[in-house]
Amino acid sequence: MVSAKDPLQSAFKLVTHKGAYQDMPDGQVRDTRKTGPVSIKEPRNPVIAFLSPPAIFAAVTLYGAEKARQPWWKTFWLGILAGIYLSLGCALAYAVGGQLPQLQSTNLGAQRLIFGAFGLPLGLGLIVICGAELWTTNLAYLPAALYEGRANLLQLAKNWFFSFFGNLAGSLICVWLIDETFLFNTPAARVYPLYIAEEKTMGPWGNEVLRAFFANYLVCLAMWQATAAQDIIGKIFGIFFPVLCFVAIGFSHTIANMFWVPFAMKLGSTVSVGRYIGSSMIPTMVGNGLSAAFFLAGSYAFCYGTLPLRVERMWLRLRGKTSSDPNYQDASFVRKEGVPPSMYSDGSSHDNKQYPARYSGGVPPEAVASNEPLEAHNAKGPVVMPQQATGQYAPQHDGPAHAENMV
Repeated sequence: MVSAKDPLQSAFKLVTHKGAYQDMPDGQVRDTRKTGPVSIKEPRNPVIAFLSPPAIFAAVTLYGAEKARQPWWKTFWLGILAGIYLSLGCALAYAVGGQLPQLQSTNLGAQRLIFGAFGLPLGLGLIVICGAELWTTNLAYLPAALYEGRANLLQLAKNWFFSFFGNLAGSLICVWLIDETFLFNTPAARVYPLYIAEEKTMGPWGNEVLRAFFANYLVCLAMWQATAAQDIIGKIFGIFFPVLCFVAIGFSHTIANMFWVPFAMKLGSTVSVGRYIGSSMIPTMVGNGLSAAFFLAGSYAFCYGTLPLRVERMWLRLRGKTSSDPNYQDASFVRKEGVPPSMYSDGSSHDNKQYPARYSGGVPPEAVASNEPLEAHNAKGPVVMPQQATGQYAPQHDGPAHAENMV
């Protein structure tokens, strides 16, 4: 029998017929039906399959801060790569789902499903896994960093400007190169690209804004899910379904249209450059920006970040007043080199425990104010703040208990 005193042996006790296994020295068991000992494997630490929603927003904030600090040439070059990657996905969609005219006339839903599944998910997957700067996802990443005080408006404008024109350059390069292959030169191969170009440029301005709103909302949700996943298969699945959804429904994405419409123009479409810019590019830019910067990034900054605190401070300054709360100055830190908000993967950070509700970021203010790594700060145990002497509040966090939950 396996000794009950050793929990490791008890946990890995092999259950079989009587007499098949015998105890051996140094944590091994012998299978009497074999000649050699069978070593007991030590248990592994659990693998985090995906991040919690607060941890996703914290990671997005960090990514946004890194993008904000990039030099302009790096953003521009990675933007070119993103335009090429997404254009390759668009070309795949044309080559597969766009070459099914019989299916389109008999079963439009199946044709749209195939058109959405084979193409754009590949392009966004290449951008996420290989690395590139996609303007439409930067519309969410940079505002998230801005809301948390990790980027400023100048950095945001610089990133958006160079990533946009990098995407445009990469898309036009891909349009020219793929057209030179003459793979879409047959009359049958031209039908669907010409149809897509007309569809993307003939709708009213308001309709295009709404289509773009939902398109980039789904694309940014795909990036959120890819950020949550901790393995490559999880990232691919996190990207696949939201992108499939937006393409199959027919929503409008600014960077995808940079390939779809100009490529159709190369194939002989009657759409002009002015019509493309006025009826497609500008309204899709507006819709993409509204959904990513305000609806998505703003919502999660409000729920998991310090945006409510910043709004409160702005309101008090406009009124010319200061907070009567004695903890107000401690809570009004700006996260620059400290730990981003909501870093605990299980959502059980210091908020709703020892700290007042206004510390919703999940990091003790004294740790951030000192720019000290959170693990080292927690290892010190309970912290005595100056306010304790006056009895205003007494924060006492439970030392390193939370360190294992860091992501």
